[in-house]
Amino acid sequence: MQPLASLEALADPIYEAFYGLKEQPFAISTDPKFLFMSASHERALEELVSGLRRQESMLLLTGETGTGKTTICRAVLGSLGQRTFSALILNPYMSGAEMLRAILRDFGFVSRDDLRRGAFAQADVPQLLDALEGFLASIRSLDSHAVVVIDEAQSLPADVLDQIRLLTAHERDGHRLIQVVLVGQPLLLETLKTEPMYALNERVTRRVTLMPLPPADVAAYIKHRLEVAGGKAVTFAPEAAALVADLSRGLPRRVNVLCDRALQEGRIKGASIITPEMVKQAARSLVSALDEQASSASEADAPSARDAREILHTFWQSGSARWQRRGAAVAASLALVGALGYGYYARGVVSDGPGIPAQPAAPKRDLRLATTIPVPGDEAIAAAIQSFGRGSGQLPDDRHELD
Repeated sequence: MQPLASLEALADPIYEAFYGLKEQPFAISTDPKFLFMSASHERALEELVSGLRRQESMLLLTGETGTGKTTICRAVLGSLGQRTFSALILNPYMSGAEMLRAILRDFGFVSRDDLRRGAFAQADVPQLLDALEGFLASIRSLDSHAVVVIDEAQSLPADVLDQIRLLTAHERDGHRLIQVVLVGQPLLLETLKTEPMYALNERVTRRVTLMPLPPADVAAYIKHRLEVAGGKAVTFAPEAAALVADLSRGLPRRVNVLCDRALQEGRIKGASIITPEMVKQAARSLVSALDEQASSASEADAPSARDAREILHTFWQSGSARWQRRGAAVAASLALVGALGYGYYARGVVSDGPGIPAQPAAPKRDLRLATTIPVPGDEAIAAAIQSFGRGSGQLPDDRHELD
């Protein structure tokens, strides 16, 4: 296999064509066809499918960001058959009424136009619950059932969580009309332990935790993704796969990001085998904007596995702390400007015009701002975020990850 002929071609991110791939093997997506069945993933799939087929009311799936929770849920819904009406809620930042509208839309009971301009646009929670109950009763006569999967459930307000609990109470003739799968990060487990969530916690019949890939599975995961994408002309050397496992700590999303960049390095070098050196260069490229010395270092100075690990640790684990420090500085500046302006206003009185008595100045207020507001930092941070997933639509920040 030979490198591409021109610099213009090398600048174009087309390693898929270079390696004969039908699609991006390591894109950040939730397509179930890319699902790799590690022991943890297989158990989670079996537990969820079994619980839904037994008509258990509420199931719980938790796992760290990037472990593949959303992909598992799509695979579960795809296995339930055509008689199942399903709703997959990916945005938890909704009110109770908005949540119910989204569920009715995904069930096919109402269209998007109905929600925007029809009768349901202004419907309140009781009206929406009545409509949902009527729909559930109608599909029961067809021997069908409904499943709602709510992703990122740790971000749901307490009142919405309690409303979800009430949904599972709908029954007819001893049959459950709707089942709910709550999906979220480990913080969700702590939320459910609080006193206001006691009733909801008691309704959970199955609890499944999705774990990162063990080091021994990462090579098989990489091979699986390449095979699904049609890749036969490129492989990862065992040492390269082991380094990916070490740097990513087994989180599938991080594996995807590193492997995507490593394939880019392999294309540039015209290589059919991805080596540890290419993985190290891929790791360094992820944080090149944060470390100018790393981006300008010569090939002979490529970081060791330990150095690459430390660089990625800085990017993935400590990035939020850097944003908080920069946010604190910006917040303090805003507070100072606001205090100066308000002090100028508060020294006197405000007159509303000729003949109108002056109004007393407003009482003093505490203008202090929280020091953890995530205000964007310097241009280096922004550049790193922009470059993190270039060519594959990937995002660096775990907060924006579909699992």
